[in-house]
Order: sequence, then structure tokens, then C-alpha cells
Amino acid sequence: MAKAVAVTALAAALVVLLLLACCPCRARADESANVTASLVSFLTALAGDDGGQTAIRLRWNASINPCVPGTKASLWSGTVQCFDRGVNDGHIKRIDLDEQGLNGTIDAALLCAAPALRVLNFHNNSLRGGLPAGISACSGLTHLVVSGNRLSGNLPSSLAQSRSLRVIEVSGNNFSGELPGGLGRLNLERFLANDNHFDGTIPDFDLDSIVGLSFDVSNNNLTGPIPKDAVRFGKGRFWPNAAGICGEPLFAPCPSPTPPSSGSEAEDDGKGGDKDKEKKRTVPKIVMYLGYVLLGAAILAFVLYRFCFKKKRSKLGRNSKPSGGRAVYDSSRMTTTTTTTSATPSKTAYSLPTSGEHSTVAAEAGAPSASLVVLRRSGTASITSNAAAAAAKNLRFEDLLKSPAELLGRGRFGSSYKVVVPGGAALAVKRVRDAAVDEDEFRRRMERVGLAKHPAVLPPLAFYCAMQEKLLVYEFQSNGSLTKLLHGSIESSQAPLDWPARLHIAAKVADGMAFMHTTLRGDGGTTNSSSGGPIAHGNLKASNVLFTAGMDPCISEYGVTAPGRDGAAAFRADVRALGVLLLELLTGKATSAQGDGAELARWVTSVIREEWTAEVFDRALLAGTGVGSSEHRMVRLLQVAMQCVDASPGSAPPPTMREVAGMINAIRGDEDDGSVSFGA
Repeated sequence: MAKAVAVTALAAALVVLLLLACCPCRARADESANVTASLVSFLTALAGDDGGQTAIRLRWNASINPCVPGTKASLWSGTVQCFDRGVNDGHIKRIDLDEQGLNGTIDAALLCAAPALRVLNFHNNSLRGGLPAGISACSGLTHLVVSGNRLSGNLPSSLAQSRSLRVIEVSGNNFSGELPGGLGRLNLERFLANDNHFDGTIPDFDLDSIVGLSFDVSNNNLTGPIPKDAVRFGKGRFWPNAAGICGEPLFAPCPSPTPPSSGSEAEDDGKGGDKDKEKKRTVPKIVMYLGYVLLGAAILAFVLYRFCFKKKRSKLGRNSKPSGGRAVYDSSRMTTTTTTTSATPSKTAYSLPTSGEHSTVAAEAGAPSASLVVLRRSGTASITSNAAAAAAKNLRFEDLLKSPAELLGRGRFGSSYKVVVPGGAALAVKRVRDAAVDEDEFRRRMERVGLAKHPAVLPPLAFYCAMQEKLLVYEFQSNGSLTKLLHGSIESSQAPLDWPARLHIAAKVADGMAFMHTTLRGDGGTTNSSSGGPIAHGNLKASNVLFTAGMDPCISEYGVTAPGRDGAAAFRADVRALGVLLLELLTGKATSAQGDGAELARWVTSVIREEWTAEVFDRALLAGTGVGSSEHRMVRLLQVAMQCVDASPGSAPPPTMREVAGMINAIRGDEDDGSVSFGA
């Protein structure tokens, strides 16, 4: 009996030991120590080996488990998120290091030490080097976001082995080479590879799995056929690229594949077999020689024609001149005149890139659609210098092509360049990427926008309009954009914007947008831009708010993008965009380069819901002097912003732009300290 009890006790002890050895909590604790050490080393490499200062700033500590079991909260400055249930409870789920000023390299071996990692977000930093092939070792990775960096080299083919990947964002880098063909076999929901240097063909992606319009391979050097069912994305998601890109209905039909050669001729058994073969070989030779004869005759006829033509011109005294054509639009007199120009010179290595269409249009002498239209004003707006206005008045299209050009930035609707024209005036040229914009509609809209005069709206000086080449010319603003002031590099000498300056910017931008939504109303009083109503902006964002020499904000690219069919929807979109810009001013957080600010709005909503409203505001904003008395005004401006962006079911209709401007100016009127300081 005693022996049986002893055996039972021994068995129970063995069971307990086995349970302890197999306990996932014990394994997770041991693993967390290894993971935290690897991730801290990973962040140090990502920060450019800054001696661990970034890890200290973000509170990444190898001795502290970043995840508290049973909660999503993170002890590492909120830059990591953890699982709070299931088999991965207590493990890191996502890492968000967007806009942290990182300029190092990605070490995949250290990163993939976190076995449960799902989301990786390095958006809008300055990371160098390439995307390592070892990133595929992060087998559970579903989201890979490295857009807006300086990464280069080829996209590793090992990405195609990451069967869990659903989102790949590599836009706005310096990647080159071919896109891995295996990416087409992944069940991707979002793929953004625009604004790189990829070449070769586009993999055969399954676009049915893509959510919304989250696919973009434009601004590369790709060629060949576009994927099937690409029509819903529009041409702008694939163009510009190399000239050989094809596929109906967005591009020209792709050439039919050449049928393979049948090899050797079949042998004939009859007596006439050899003769038939000889005939088959002779006929192509005859056709080839005949072609040479016809080509020679055509060349001879062309030479004779040129000789006779020159002789005739000599008799006439050679008084005729080649006609080019530059239309000058005078908004004060509503007339169009034409001046003659010489042949278009070849552009320099650093000149403004075009789609190549200008050479075709130039051959069509006098074609009005290929004219550079100068919006000459009787009274120049205050934000436009006389030098820029004078330069634009005498500007020719070929001047833009041959003048030195510097890329300023790329956006969803095109690229911007700084062009120094003859005479030394600096102009900003916007090249509109969306070739689907109707040419006549674009011309009418720009001519009407040229009539708009408001101190917070940057007027266009000229525009060029052809089928697939549309350019807007503005005065170059050397003080940069709101994006630069809010999110400039650490090395910048610009001091952070204080509260009075941000409120001043909000009020001026709101006034300019209200002007857009209420002016240019035609006799019909309609809101349809094509019939004479007000024109929506269509692409309001921080990078389109520029600063004049006196540091006053002005809105650029007014009316550049085509408005939707529903004019009311376009104006509502403007109101929402202003709300996002207000959130950016208040939080100091940037929005995605290709996004609409939805993520920022969701984050602010979640913080307000938890009644942590003070956590929303930018720390640099709260650090200003005398902010305590203005904090309630910040809350009021935040409430205005949330009214603009709130689209939840059952919410009140959004305010009009005029109502938004009125609310912001009321807050500004109540501000005790009316001084505006942009720093020195």
C-alpha cells in the first residue's frame, strides 16, 4: 500500500514538472528577454548608431518587458502594440516608428527576433541602404510600410515568400530594378510602389484583392502590359512610366506576341518538292528587294521636293518665317494674342521633364491646345512679386523646357519643380500627372481661377495645357510650406511654431478656402465649376500651404485637380481636408503622403474618447510661454476640427467653409495675445 502511494506521488510530481516545463507563460517570459535585447539593438542600428539616444528618447529598455499581459498598453513610449489575448498574449504585435527622424539601416536579423510581429511602420524617415532579403524571416508579417525614406537597391525577391503579407508600401524611395514577379501570387490588399526607379514589367497582380484604390506604380520606368482589371484604378496609378507601357482601355493595345518558328521546312516526297522550297525562298527575297527599290524612290522624291522647295523660297526672297505660337491670355481684356517663336531648343540634363508630348504638339503649328497661356493681370496680387509677374508675362514654353529645374516634391497628383527662367526669376512649376483631366475643362477652370484675387490664395501666373501634359506656373515661395515648418528636420534653425502663429495660419487658410467656396459665382448661381459656379480646391494639405516673404500663409494649387461630378461632395471634401489640417496644426503629427488624414482623425478621436484631450496637443505647442490662458482656445479649435472631419453615422452635417472660417476668426478674436511669432 505504501509503495502504491509512493508511486502515485511520484507520478503526480512528474505531471507537475511537465506542466511547468510546457507552460507558455514561462516560455514567453524567457523569450521576451531575448526579444527586447534584440529590438533595442535593432532601434540603435535604425537610428544610425546614435549611441542609444533614440532608444532612451523612446524609452526602449531591454530590461523592461514592453507588454503587460492582459492589456494592449505598451511601456515603450507607445511605439509598440502588443497582443492582449490568445496564444500570442504578451508578445509584440506592431512597431510604429513613423516620422522619428531615423537615418540608419534595417537589420532584419534583429527585427525578426520578435516571432509574433505583424505590422512594421517606418513611414517618413530617412532610412538608408536597402530592404534586406532577411525580412522574409518575419514569417507573420502582414504590413510592411517603409514609404517616404531613402532606401535604394532592388526589392528583394524573398518578399514573395512572405505569404502572410497583405500590405506593402515602398513609395517615395530610390528603389530600382524589377518588381519581383512572385508578388503577384500574394493576396495583397494594398501595394504602393510609386515614385521610385523600378523598371521591367509589372507583375500580374490579382487586383480583385486590392481594397479600394490602394494600388500605385506610377512615376517609375516600368513598361509592358498593365495587370488585368486595372481600369477601376484609373490611368494615374500607372502613369508616368516608360513609353512601352500598354493595355486597354487605359493605354494603347499591347502588341501581339510573335508566334514561335515552326523549325525546319517539312520535306516533300514528290518530284516537285525541291522546286516548291526554292519558290518559297525566292518570294521573300523578291519582296525584300522591291521594298529597297521603293524606299530608294521615296528618298529620291523627298530630296527632289526639298530642292525644288528651297529654289522656290529663294525666288520669293525667303520672306516666310516658321510659326511657333504662344498665346497670351489677358484676364482684364479677355483677349488672346499670338506671338511667333523659334524652334524649341533641346532641354538640358537638368531641365523640366515632360511626357514627350510637347514635341508632337509643336509639330502642329498654331494648335491652341499646345499654347502657354499667361494670365496677365491689370493689378498684381500682393503675394506675387513684380519680377515673377514680368518673367511670366514674357515666358515661352521652350523657356520652361530649357531652364534649370530642381525637383521640389512629388504628390498624389503630380510633381513640383523650381525653375529659374532667363532673367533670373524663380518660378514654381506644377506638372499635373492626372492625364484623365479633360483638356477643355482644365483650360476653362484655370482661366477662371486666374480671375481670383485673395491674399491667402496663390494665383497662377501661367499654364500649359495639352492632352497628356499640363503645367501650372506660380511664383516660387522661398520660405517653404507648412509641412516644412511643422515637421522640418532637427537640423533646421526654424523654431517651433507657437500657438498664436498656428491660430493665425488656421484663420488665414480658412479665409482663403471660404473665398474659394463663395466667389466666382456665375449668373446661374450654381456650384458646378463647369457652368460658372465656385471652384473647390480638391487637394488641400499642409504641403500646399506656402509662406510669402512676409511669412503670411497662402494656398497653392487652387483648382488644379478635377472636381467630382457632385460639386457639393467636392466642397464637403475641402471642409474635411481643412479639418485634417487643423488637427495637424494642433497635434504636430504629419499625415501620410498618399493618405487623406483618416489615421490622424481616428487617433485624435480615440484619445478624446478616453478623456485625455490634453494628450492630443503638440508638446512644442504646450511648451510655449503663456499657453495656460490659451489652452481652452486650443480645445475650441480642436472642436471645430472634429466637426469638419466627423463622418460617423448619426453625426451632424459638417459646417460650411464660411461657417468654419467664422468660428476660427471668433477664436482668434478672443485670443489675448495677438502677436504672431514664427521664430528666427
